[in-house]
Amino acid sequence: MLDQNTLEVISTANSAEEPAKAAVSTPAEAPVVEVDIGVLYVDYRMLLLSVACRKFRIPECEAENLIQEVFLSYLQAGTKIENAKAWLVAAMCNASRHYWRAQGRTEPLPDDYGERCDPSSNGVADREAQKLTVHQALEYLQPRCRQTLYLHYFEGRSAGDVAREMETTNRYAEKLIHNCLKRIREIYLSITAVKR
Repeated sequence: MLDQNTLEVISTANSAEEPAKAAVSTPAEAPVVEVDIGVLYVDYRMLLLSVACRKFRIPECEAENLIQEVFLSYLQAGTKIENAKAWLVAAMCNASRHYWRAQGRTEPLPDDYGERCDPSSNGVADREAQKLTVHQALEYLQPRCRQTLYLHYFEGRSAGDVAREMETTNRYAEKLIHNCLKRIREIYLSITAVKR
């Protein structure tokens, strides 16, 4: 049998443990409330549409696309969102600003786009006529002059390269390029001169 002192020590120890257990025990966790995205969409769609269309003047069809992107971002958010309405409105504002930044980088086509021809086709006839005239002017040059201009202007060779190709000095090659260019310019102007 246990004596009186032993029973008191045990009862004191048990009473000391119980408050400790109560302090250690965790309170029941708050239940996780799952929000139905369909309910959020129905509740806040018109608000988000109004923000995009009225505040940011985004066309309604484009605003609908932005709403879809905002709700997709909401679903993908990794953190817990305390205030869904505030988050959605802020996300819509950011999406609207991004929309206009992206639109600023593009230039819309003119209204009469279908009636216009390709801009690069403007002056095609003039460019072709000029090519034919230059070709005709080259035919009037002597072969040595024609070869010099071809090497320098069409192949992009330097005066030193032209001199080596024609087996002459650099100074003479430079003079030859200058004189041949002057001669072809005279021929070109005489061909294109308007006779009155």
